[in-house]
Amino acid sequence: MTTSSGRQIPNWLEVAARAQPDKLALAFPRQRWTFADLRESVVAAATVLSSARAESAGRIGILSANRPGVVFTVHAATSMTVPFVPLNWRQSADELAWQLRDAGITVLVVDEDRAALAKFACADLPVKIVPIAELERSVASGETPNELARIDVEREATVIYTSGTSGRPKGARITYDNLWFGAIASALHLGHHPQDVWLAAMPLFHVGGLAILLRGVIGAIPVILQERFEPESALAAVDEGVTLLSVVPTMLQRMLDTRGEAPWPATLRCVLLGGSAAPLRVIEESVRRGIPVAPTYGLTEATSQVTTLLPAEAARRPSSSGLPLPLTEVRIVTQAGVALPGEVGEIEIRGPTVFAGYIGDDSSESRDLDDGWFRSGDAGYRDSDGYLYVVDRRDDLIISGGENVYPAEIERVVRQHPSVLDVGVIGVPDASWGSRPVAAVVWRGDLDRARANLLDHCRKHLPGYKVPDRFHFLSELPRSPSGKLLRRALREMLAEPL
Repeated sequence: MTTSSGRQIPNWLEVAARAQPDKLALAFPRQRWTFADLRESVVAAATVLSSARAESAGRIGILSANRPGVVFTVHAATSMTVPFVPLNWRQSADELAWQLRDAGITVLVVDEDRAALAKFACADLPVKIVPIAELERSVASGETPNELARIDVEREATVIYTSGTSGRPKGARITYDNLWFGAIASALHLGHHPQDVWLAAMPLFHVGGLAILLRGVIGAIPVILQERFEPESALAAVDEGVTLLSVVPTMLQRMLDTRGEAPWPATLRCVLLGGSAAPLRVIEESVRRGIPVAPTYGLTEATSQVTTLLPAEAARRPSSSGLPLPLTEVRIVTQAGVALPGEVGEIEIRGPTVFAGYIGDDSSESRDLDDGWFRSGDAGYRDSDGYLYVVDRRDDLIISGGENVYPAEIERVVRQHPSVLDVGVIGVPDASWGSRPVAAVVWRGDLDRARANLLDHCRKHLPGYKVPDRFHFLSELPRSPSGKLLRRALREMLAEPL
C-alpha cells in the first residue's frame, strides 16, 4: 500500500501548533479551535481510530458532509501514517461498497445522515464503522502527548476517487509529497498573507476541498468550514473577513445572483474558480464587479491546481486558465511532437504534485507517464506567453465529417444566450457525418421559441458543422460535486425518450 523513502519532514500540524498555538485554526458554526486545540482534538481522534484498527490494517474511509470530525480524521490519519479515503456521499450503496473493497477500507468514519447508507454498503464487508460524533466529542487524556510522528513524504497519504465521467472511477494515490508541494506551490503563486482566511464550502471528498485543509495547516491559515455550500452563508463569511475561497462556476454564479449589484468587500483577495470550464460571462461579470476571480485548471491526479490565472490578468485573458504553478511544468503535445503556441493538443503535466498512480495498476502504466510527463487526456493550447487555454476533454472530441469538434467550443457559444442557465454537448452517431453534436440545455423562460432562438444564435457564432443538430431541454444536467459535466450520464439521459 505504501512505500518508505526515508526522507522525512516534521508533522505540519505539530509545526503550526508549536509556532502559533493561539492562532485560530478552524471555525465551524458556534465552534472554534486554535492550532493547539486542533492538535489536541487530532490526538484524541487518533486514539479512537487506532483502537478501531486494532485488528485490521486497511485504509481509513471518511463518509461525511463537511464537519470538524473530517478535519480531525484527515490529520489523525497523517499522525498514524495511515492513508485516508474521503468518499463521495452522493453515491449509491452499491457504488460505495465497490470503492470500500477497491480501496481496502477497514475503518469507516460516518456522520449521522450517512449511517444508513454506510450500513447497507458495509453489510458484507469487514469494515468497522466509527460514528463521526465519537471523534468530535473525544478529548485528549490530559497528559502532554509526544511529538506527532514525522512524515515520510513519499508514503501514500490519501486515495481520492476521480469523478468517473465514464466507467468506474479510479482511486488516485496521493502522497504526502504531493500534498506538501501542492500547498507550497499554491502559496507561492497566490502569495501568502498573514491575515489570510480560507473558506471551505466545497465538499471535502473533492481534491479542491481537501487541498484547503492542507493549505490551512501547512501555511498556518485559519479555515472557516461550512457543512454545505449555500450562497448566503458563503457571502456572509466573505463579509466577515474571508480572503480566499475556492468555488466551481455554478457556486460563483449563485453568489453573483444572490449578491446582485451590492459590492464585495475589499478584504477578499482571490476567488479560485475550478472544477469545470467557466462560462465567459461569469468571468466578465466578476471582473465588472471588481471580484478577484482566478480561473484555474486542475485535476485529482495533480493534487488540485496545475495552472491559475491571477486576478490581475482576468480582464485581459478571461478565457485562459493561467500560468503553471511554481514547480509544475505544462506542455501541449500532438502526434507530431510538442505543439507550437496556439496549436491544440493534449495537455501534459510534470512535477512533484503528480500522483503516485491508481489503485490496482502498475505505477508506470496508471500514471501514463513519458519521461515523467502525465498525459491528462485534456485538450488545450498555450499562447506565446505560456498561458494555458483548456479546450476540452480529448475523449469527448466529436469528429464530424472529418472535422474536429470540441463540445466545450459549442457550450461556450450556447452559454452566451441570456436564457441559457446550463448546457452540455455530446456527439451522437450519424450515418452521413460519422458523428454530430447534440445539446442539452437548461432554459430560463418560455420554451415555445427556445429551439428556434438557439438555432439562430448558434448559426451566427458557429460554422455549420458545429451547430447542434438537436436541442434537448432538461431541468438540470448531471454534474459531479466538483461541477464537471458527466457526459456518460448525459448520454444515458438523452438515449431515453424525452
